[in-house]
Amino acid sequence: MKNWFLLVLSVFVFSGISTAQEWNRFRGPNGTGKGDISGLPPQINKTDYDWRVKLNGIGHSSPVLWGDKLFLTIYDPKKEERRLECYQSKSGKLLWQWNVPVDAHNLHKYNNFAAATPTADKDHVYLVWGNGEKTQATAINHKGKEVWQREWPAFSSDHGNATSPVLIGGNLVFHTDSVQEKTSRVVALNTADGETVWEVERVTSADEKVKHVTAYNTPVSVKSGDKETVVALQTNDGWKGIDPEDGKIHWAFPGDYTMRTVGSIAQEGDILFATFGSGGGGKDATALRINDTKKPEVLYELGIKDGLGYVPTPLIHKGRLFLWGDGGILTCRDAETGEEIYQERVNGNFFSSPILADGKIYCASRDGEIVCVAAEGPFQILGRSRLESGVNATPAVANNRLFVRTDTHLFSVKGK
Repeated sequence: MKNWFLLVLSVFVFSGISTAQEWNRFRGPNGTGKGDISGLPPQINKTDYDWRVKLNGIGHSSPVLWGDKLFLTIYDPKKEERRLECYQSKSGKLLWQWNVPVDAHNLHKYNNFAAATPTADKDHVYLVWGNGEKTQATAINHKGKEVWQREWPAFSSDHGNATSPVLIGGNLVFHTDSVQEKTSRVVALNTADGETVWEVERVTSADEKVKHVTAYNTPVSVKSGDKETVVALQTNDGWKGIDPEDGKIHWAFPGDYTMRTVGSIAQEGDILFATFGSGGGGKDATALRINDTKKPEVLYELGIKDGLGYVPTPLIHKGRLFLWGDGGILTCRDAETGEEIYQERVNGNFFSSPILADGKIYCASRDGEIVCVAAEGPFQILGRSRLESGVNATPAVANNRLFVRTDTHLFSVKGK
């Protein structure tokens, strides 16, 4: 009887740990943007805040969590430093800080030096960001001590760093570009020591007249037959499905793209969808179905008149594709066919990506408002939550809480 009780208790404890680890990268589990929470109100008021802390610095990166630890990157313009901060997710208590100086370098006017979201596992938090003339990858342990760091000289982008690293197949995976060298790579590192496991150089044009277009999206994982593949996307080279263990190419789709890819890849089952654009709007998009061949099936392609977003990452839920436009237009389509279900104005300006939480879709605006819409049925705005400042970061969901980073604060709303 005693052994039976201990067995049940251990299952319960480990199940709880698994639930607590559900948002350890940009947009949560495999970048789907879907969070496990119950009793989240469609309209959030200050009385719903579980805790709220003022941030001493700026950033567009999203919170990530491992267990009860919440990690956030911040840029402090006064001290000219980047910081990784660790908070206790249940209370908002700051546990430690790790900082490093940063040299000012070229950025897009809407970007900053803390735009890339970190990723975490049971041992480390991993940071990948640009520093003007190079790309850096760093592992910090859960006590705030640097474990290892790698650098790639001459790697830089035209608008500054923004792509976030992910953990796939036991490796740290990210992509990096060099505008000057006109090169682009997908890199996998050993999480224990930072040593290179593999590198895949992506095709870029040798023609001097062809501009090197930096990729800002974040990779995801999808099954190709019985094999897991890292999905990486870049304008000049299109889509690639890469073996996370050895870097072999399992499948590819070149496409015919000329615009920059900023919003990350949306995924549900064997369907992938991504947009390309410029100047605040999506211009091209492709939906693929991955199979066990080297050539995925093209389900459909969309264009400038189809309600595409540019910065916000699309969301796929129960066969519906939600395109949240930068200028406040929400378009819902059939994820299999691309057929429009509705297109409605929600108002506002958006860089944050929509997430699914408690069966509802939430998206936070640069104007300081969270808009909540129904995830099923006809279009319906369920609530509007006014915040004290704007939001550029995508919220996180873990431990039955919603975590929102505004331009000035970090706050938590606990589910009921």
